[in-house]
Amino acid sequence: TCPYEAQQQNLLRVWCRQSSAECCTGLTFSNSSQLADGGKLRVTQDLHSFTVELLEPSYTGGVYWCGLLSRNDTIIKLAEGYFHSSSAAFIWSFTRWMLLPLLPVATICAHVCTTSKLFLFLF
Repeated sequence: TCPYEAQQQNLLRVWCRQSSAECCTGLTFSNSSQLADGGKLRVTQDLHSFTVELLEPSYTGGVYWCGLLSRNDTIIKLAEGYFHSSSAAFIWSFTRWMLLPLLPVATICAHVCTTSKLFLFLF
């Protein structure tokens, strides 16, 4: 969901993939659009927000922005989100953050086990 101020109501909507920290590449559509990008995106308009829904999984994974195109052709970023190109990519992105804290624990346990076996071997 991409919330905006009442005075921004008539600006073009933007949906784009982040290409660098300050830039993105994508498309614009009007405040009356219901479908965009040849029917690949569904746009739902509310009083002070719009929502973009992917209908076809043809977009590559990455960070996507929704926003408005200002009168001087600058993108006003309203929200961003990470989209995964497959369910496997989504599962891995979630799982890796669960496994990351276990890495130091496994390293310490391996070191302690190796050290204690070496200590027992010497005596």
